Amino acid sequence: MILIGVDVGGTKTTALAVDLQGRVLARVHAGAGNWEGIGLAAAAQLYATIISDLLSHANTHSDDVGAVAWGLAGLDWPSDEARLRPLLAPLTPRATLITVNDAFLPLRAGSHDSFGVGVIAGTGSTVAGVAVDGRRYRTFGLGSDWADFAGAQSLTIAAMSMAAEAHYGRRAPTLLTALLCDWGGVTDIPTLAEGLSRGLIVRDPATFAPQVTQAAAAGDAAAMTIVDTAAQLLADNAGAVARQLDLTGQPHTVVIAGGAAAALFVAFTQALRHVSPSATPVLLGCEPVVGAVLLACDAVQPRAAALVRRALTNEE
Repeated sequence: MILIGVDVGGTKTTALAVDLQGRVLARVHAGAGNWEGIGLAAAAQLYATIISDLLSHANTHSDDVGAVAWGLAGLDWPSDEARLRPLLAPLTPRATLITVNDAFLPLRAGSHDSFGVGVIAGTGSTVAGVAVDGRRYRTFGLGSDWADFAGAQSLTIAAMSMAAEAHYGRRAPTLLTALLCDWGGVTDIPTLAEGLSRGLIVRDPATFAPQVTQAAAAGDAAAMTIVDTAAQLLADNAGAVARQLDLTGQPHTVVIAGGAAAALFVAFTQALRHVSPSATPVLLGCEPVVGAVLLACDAVQPRAAALVRRALTNEE
């Protein structure tokens, strides 16, 4: 029996085919797969190509597939199930089909349990959890307008605000001023503000986020405030999801993943300790697609899941 897991993201897609011992039979990489960004027709073609390529590389056919789990960016509402499942089911017609929002993958990949909470802190953020009885719950993942962490770019936006306050004399000087100027290739904050507002400087705001956390680690007060605020928001949402799923009264894992996760992990751990004392924070150390493979395994051969996870994560 073959298990397939697919992590469909807004910028890249990764798929694995493995056997019940966790041996990787094939791996496929592709580009953005979120149907909201590329359109439903292009998404359907991409999903079909991924499965075709996986089966070809594994030298097998769809009848050998026991289960396929898709973690899908863009599977946000019940209406999306009706939109996406008809595209996926015919690709492996005899296999058990599991579809979840991609925010649920880090939790399954990073935890020995099938329940707990997963926190994505990347270009965007979603907090997703699974109860002991299998119920799922997640935040909207729609940014600060809907009470989520707005992602790595929000750290940069906050840094600009802090640097502007320092320039106006409203706060003490901050290391962020010099770091932002270096990042923008200018000598002062007014020139940076002009360049960004007039389109003379074009930079992805998310690329400055690591420097915010570095400044915080160096003891810069403004940067420490930014990092602590972001970590507190993530911890508050992790605690809220745990409460919705009746997890607060028992030990559970909270897995944090994404491009900003490592930089925020220490502050997040401290904040989570107060919000959810029974939670154990874990920084994801493998690819989220491993979570998709394990969801497929849970559906058809749950007793093999521990072995498959050890093989794919090199954990004991």
